Amino acid sequence: MRTVAALILAACSSMFICNAQTPLTLENITKVSRMTDVAVSPDGSQIAFVSNHTGAMKIWLIPAQGGEAKPLIAGEDGQTSPQWSPDGQTIAYLAPKDGHPQIFVVAAAGGAPSQVTSEPTAKHGLRWAPDGKQLAFISNRDRYQDLYIVAATASQTARKLTEQTNEWDELRWAPVWSPDSQTLAFISGRSSYYDDELWMIGVDGSHLQKVTTGIRLMGDPVWSPDGKQIAFNAVRDDEYWFEDMSDLFVLDAATHSLREIPTEAYVSDFEMAAHVFWSPDSTLLYYRNISRGNTNMWCVPADGSHAATPMTYGLGAMPSLDMAKNGSISAFVRVTSTSPGDLFVLPAIGGEPQQLTHWATQFADVKAPVEVSFKAHDGMYIHGYLFKPPQEGNAKLPGLVSVHGGGTNAYGNGFHGLEQYMASKGYTVLAIEYRGSSGYGRPFQLLSVGDWTQGQGWDAVAASEYLHSLSDSNGKVGIYGGSYGGIMSMAAVARDSSKFQAAAPFYGIYDWVAAYGDADRLGKIFLVTGFNNYTPLENPALYARNSTINYLDQITTPLLIEHGELDRRAPYSQALRITDTLKKSNKTFEFFHYPNEQHGIRDPKNYVDAYTRMEKWFDHYLR
Repeated sequence: MRTVAALILAACSSMFICNAQTPLTLENITKVSRMTDVAVSPDGSQIAFVSNHTGAMKIWLIPAQGGEAKPLIAGEDGQTSPQWSPDGQTIAYLAPKDGHPQIFVVAAAGGAPSQVTSEPTAKHGLRWAPDGKQLAFISNRDRYQDLYIVAATASQTARKLTEQTNEWDELRWAPVWSPDSQTLAFISGRSSYYDDELWMIGVDGSHLQKVTTGIRLMGDPVWSPDGKQIAFNAVRDDEYWFEDMSDLFVLDAATHSLREIPTEAYVSDFEMAAHVFWSPDSTLLYYRNISRGNTNMWCVPADGSHAATPMTYGLGAMPSLDMAKNGSISAFVRVTSTSPGDLFVLPAIGGEPQQLTHWATQFADVKAPVEVSFKAHDGMYIHGYLFKPPQEGNAKLPGLVSVHGGGTNAYGNGFHGLEQYMASKGYTVLAIEYRGSSGYGRPFQLLSVGDWTQGQGWDAVAASEYLHSLSDSNGKVGIYGGSYGGIMSMAAVARDSSKFQAAAPFYGIYDWVAAYGDADRLGKIFLVTGFNNYTPLENPALYARNSTINYLDQITTPLLIEHGELDRRAPYSQALRITDTLKKSNKTFEFFHYPNEQHGIRDPKNYVDAYTRMEKWFDHYLR
């Protein structure tokens, strides 16, 4: 007779795709269910998406009315970026072949895929022409990121359409076809290194022109179905970056006149990875907005005739969203504080979103954090998420301040495996939305401009003071974070080391002047916009005042520093510079680096190693 355990294993192809609870370990966090690249068929009948449901990421199809999800292609892995043909009969996608991503097409009903390209270059931004005959994409074939067009049939040679469109390390954006398939709109920084303007070009390479001035686009443009307008989210060049809180604009495709659509709910582009959507009659615009940690869909008339209104009222994040061309449905991934995410569908008439999948990893020892506020040094209150051990008792607990990355992004009310894990190990973890975070209004976000690490660093100090004040505190608090979280962790202990008994700043920046010289393009734009549009040469004092490397004499907290050697967003040279200075100053620190990591620590083995070291570090100093 089969045991209960055997029956459970037989029912699930993996422990991560059934509702049996999975042990909350660092290794299992690296295997957490992921769902992205949602793409709705033009008639709204089917939804394609990418998931690691059976291991590697691959494309799945599911009926929009609900039912069984099936892989688009059996036995193959590593597929991304599904794009429906205009007639809904074919899906184009990217998949690795001989070490490079290539374009493939396959019948949506099933069958053998056909390989379209065979070029040894990286590719992204895949888009069908409305006539269904061609595909456009972006590639770095000649070092620069340029637009290419290829026939949507097997074994074709792509035709290069533009020259020196964007720098080689500019990996955002996608080309956008006009409804008549005769023109492509695209984003380019060719006229100014720090500006991302809207351009147009004919599919024959003629009529190249820049059609906006003084606008920095923050998301891909989208042509209206009637071909008369182009919508996008952006900020003005003289404004702050306003990541995840950009404005909505509509451009007249013929005259290039530009108007801003007033809305109190800003567009959240999620690091330029999202765009707006048009209604089939070209009268309405749809987009995502983050507010106090929760992301929802909003709708606003394209003529600005009345206020924007929310379409959903869910808690959590919405990392991927798409809408049917006929306007019948929208589909999205919803991630919550206890669920890594499942697929939902919402009819155009509104109502309650229907959950189509139940694939999210169900971890043991996970519970929703308590949302709290704590008082900052200047009297403001900062929003935080308090993660507590799953089994509460009478023991005194060490505290941890978790600082999110991005600087101008948000921590958000999504699934955060590392905070859940550290709480399960007996820590009280407070994740903070420090000043400058998105979703709290522009005045709050502007508090960080030209003042990076200053007021923000004191927000982290205030978070530590709050943890110290808890009745179950053991009197010891640590701080950790990656990217801007690493920047903030180092800045906080430089402000007041007495509030932190240990710190773990990962892949951060500590010398802004040096970072500007070594960073990639997006990193340079981020720096300049955050420092009032000054470069280090134009305002060296401002950069120096915000560089924590100049305040290391004030640090007494033991530091665990980790960094990837291939990082250019927060250059690896930053880790070498800070550790060399710490060594000369006889500070207590340890340094670990990973040869194969770029920005972040993403390789599963490296992830487990990095955060095992962090756990041991905090155990040593805080328990």
